[in-house]
Amino acid sequence: MRIKNWLIAALLLVSPSLYAHTGGHAELSLMSGLLHPLTGIDHLLVLLAVGLIGAKQGGKAMFAFPAVFFALMAVGALLNAVAVQIPFVESLIALSLVAFGLLSSISQKQRSKMFFLGVSFFAVFHGYAHAAEIPADSSAALYFSSLMLMSLVICVGGCVIGLTTGKRINYLFSLVCLSSGVYYLAAG
Repeated sequence: MRIKNWLIAALLLVSPSLYAHTGGHAELSLMSGLLHPLTGIDHLLVLLAVGLIGAKQGGKAMFAFPAVFFALMAVGALLNAVAVQIPFVESLIALSLVAFGLLSSISQKQRSKMFFLGVSFFAVFHGYAHAAEIPADSSAALYFSSLMLMSLVICVGGCVIGLTTGKRINYLFSLVCLSSGVYYLAAG
């Protein structure tokens, strides 16, 4: 029960805005990139989910799931860099919260692996949104690399949660993802 309280407090403290896609940052490239994944619950939940789901799978999946997600995030950023227009990005990100919320509640490993492959394409939209918010006066490479570093730290945090907690936390986490995704879909 104590871990649940810490998780809730951490999410509230590091997520002052409920939505991180607010239009850009005026800070230095490095700090902006490091802080961006911490400024919205949508980013936090999806990255934590990737780590938690990988930890639940165990073995190679603990490394493969985040690797696939980060590679697809980079693809999304490249699509943004070459000016490919993707409509409804925010709605797709909200839908990713629902998908990852469902995925984190699945206990059967084989079904979970197949479902992860299906929902990992949402990473493209996360990467696209991240790249869209690179401040104009900053180094895109430094910003995005520091953003990916912080995303990795959050993902590792999800792995730790997945390895050290039980089913109750998984279900609580699943409910938080699902309810956040439904809220954003309804609000958007």
